[in-house]
Amino acid sequence: MRQKRVLHYVDENRLSWMLPWIQLLKELERLGIENHVLCRSGGTLCAALRANDIKCLTYNPLAQWFPFMSRGIGRALKVVRPDLIHTRLSSAAALGGWWGKHRNVPVVSTFDKFAKRRYYRHSNVLIGCSSAVTAHIKTLDLPCACFIGTILNPIEAGHYTRDESVRKTTRAVENVAAEEIVVMGMGRFVGWKGWDTYLKAIALVPENKRFRFYLFGCGEEEKKLKQLAERLGIVHRVKFKPFVSDVRPWLWAADVFVFPSHADEAFGLMLLEAMACKTVPIATDIPGTRDIAFKDRNALIFGVGDAAVLSEAILRCTDVQLRARLSAEAVRTAERISVSEIARQTRDLYECIVPVMCRE
Repeated sequence: MRQKRVLHYVDENRLSWMLPWIQLLKELERLGIENHVLCRSGGTLCAALRANDIKCLTYNPLAQWFPFMSRGIGRALKVVRPDLIHTRLSSAAALGGWWGKHRNVPVVSTFDKFAKRRYYRHSNVLIGCSSAVTAHIKTLDLPCACFIGTILNPIEAGHYTRDESVRKTTRAVENVAAEEIVVMGMGRFVGWKGWDTYLKAIALVPENKRFRFYLFGCGEEEKKLKQLAERLGIVHRVKFKPFVSDVRPWLWAADVFVFPSHADEAFGLMLLEAMACKTVPIATDIPGTRDIAFKDRNALIFGVGDAAVLSEAILRCTDVQLRARLSAEAVRTAERISVSEIARQTRDLYECIVPVMCRE
């Protein structure tokens, strides 16, 4: 039987989730899928794909709302002759969906957020990156959809297995004592990430406790967050750090990871990475975390914006036995949402659903 040939279309040239996506593509390749990627030129994505021997074409579309003008997509379909198009992100779904419909190529679209209906009018198979997103998709009543399901965004858990020597080195560089508890936050500095709640919680933790607080990232609210830290009187207690391309050394150095996002978060990929790194997750109780973070089983949970409960959860992490139990279960959770398992689910989707669509 001939390999399934898939054109993965993402109308971007940079992706925050580039590494796990490339790992997923490589695993799909191992399972017999022939992958081709169409993305924008420039940025880091195309180079990373080619460095991993993944066939990559580039095209910068002219206008999202006039897909017939984006003839480069049509040319890519002619070159690749795929069995299906798999889109990621909204603009790719809108453009790829139109071309798939007009070239009679089935379109699978993964929703990576709570996207609007208009982008997905021509998509045939709709996949939510979390059960919450899938529930959202079902409310959209999309006319071409013949299947709606959930396939979680994976990570390669082994890539994040804690390196104790790196942990010791990183903590030594930061002058962190062995008995100190490192609490980490990482992500974009935008309002819905909830970093103001994290800072307010730090202010509620007594100073005599042995905690070291960090916040990594960049974004439009960086100045605002630093000003809030000043008003709260915690500038000397929380260390702001810029975005890092490899988060592992810092997550390995950490003991606790705080994920204070609001309900706009579709799926906590950064949270999953931190769990694989053997930190104790403290996460908001929102739909986007409920597939992976379970109260007092593998995580501590608090309500959106509830700095008081977040500070109490941080203080609970002084319990060494609690930290050991939660972090061990967090690692097991990350291992279950592995690239190999998600690749198998994706391959099965291609094999079982697409042939049915092609016969219709």
